[in-house]
Amino acid sequence: MVTVLDKRLASYNMPSLGSFYAGSCIPLLVIGVACLAYFRIPSGADNFHILLGGLSGLLWGGALCLMFWGYKLEEASRASAIIHTFPVFVAVLGVVFLDEVLSAAHWAAVLVVVGGASTISLWGTAGGFIIRINRSLPILLGASVLTALGLITAKAALHELPIGLVFGLRYVGMAAVMISLTRPRDYRDLYTAVKDWRTALGLFLAEYSLAPLAVVLNVTAINLGPVALVSTVTASRPIFVFIYSTLFSTPAIGLLHEPLDRSTLLVKMAAILLVVGGIAALTLL
Repeated sequence: MVTVLDKRLASYNMPSLGSFYAGSCIPLLVIGVACLAYFRIPSGADNFHILLGGLSGLLWGGALCLMFWGYKLEEASRASAIIHTFPVFVAVLGVVFLDEVLSAAHWAAVLVVVGGASTISLWGTAGGFIIRINRSLPILLGASVLTALGLITAKAALHELPIGLVFGLRYVGMAAVMISLTRPRDYRDLYTAVKDWRTALGLFLAEYSLAPLAVVLNVTAINLGPVALVSTVTASRPIFVFIYSTLFSTPAIGLLHEPLDRSTLLVKMAAILLVVGGIAALTLL
């Protein structure tokens, strides 16, 4: 739901990408500062791990900004599938920097995910299928890489710091990146945009309620069960984005405007299943 609402806001409701950043950075900054004020740095924690926590937040911030940019340029269902290839980058970076080892089955899963991400560039036409790659692809892949780097640096920081503190550093870092990309005019545009109740409601649901709730539920799930299982379930997100974006693109709702022809829907569904299935194998095997 957050992805669908973000797509609607970035592409239709907000006058500019900067004004969207302006509206999104406020809850991030408030929540992040509150966490930093509540959670204390444990005695004995070194500056290196604190810097890693801060770096993780900046990386997440860069990923979020690129993601919003990608949503503005690409369909929500296609964008979500590309962004959620980040476990592949986590696995590869783990091999390069953390001396982790991937089995043949893991590498096969990586190839499946890459195949799915490539398939998402196919578009259905009356004569069959064509490959159409627009400028959103490197932007979304960049978001995926930065997400992977954010996860790795956060994992390293958590060796010495509590979850709440790393969470706060992440939110403050994300807010800092967004603030650095805004101008005073963007906040004036935001004020004008939220005078429309639909825009205000969409922004509230996406950034002020559902997104923080999703993060809390995700952290709670990690605390209750195996992280591999949680990661796999979380990676199923593109399936739900596909379902919701298709539903909200129907003439009866008209919230989004994604193509609903049969060939395009089949290609997207096949690509998304490859990505999700490959990630499931990568995290569970």
